[in-house]
Amino acid sequence: MSLPSAALATYEGLRAEVLNGQARPQGLAVVVYHGMLRGLAVILTETTSDSSSSPPRTPSAEEVQIDRDLLRLIANMVLQSQSQVTHVY
Repeated sequence: MSLPSAALATYEGLRAEVLNGQARPQGLAVVVYHGMLRGLAVILTETTSDSSSSPPRTPSAEEVQIDRDLLRLIANMVLQSQSQVTHVY
């Protein structure tokens, strides 16, 4: 597998972000899922396709619909998991 010349710079950028605690979750997920070489190739193809397309649009607060039942369910799940007694042996 041959990688573009930008692969080293991409790797070093991702590495620096991880070491500084500022890692891009999608970059880490791609590397974990595909492995280092294939992950770098995927990241590089995404960045080149993203640069040619329009920037992603962030939805405004008015556009976001909150499902209160789902939110209540998730909150109850978190509270239940935190209230369980755990023992360390």
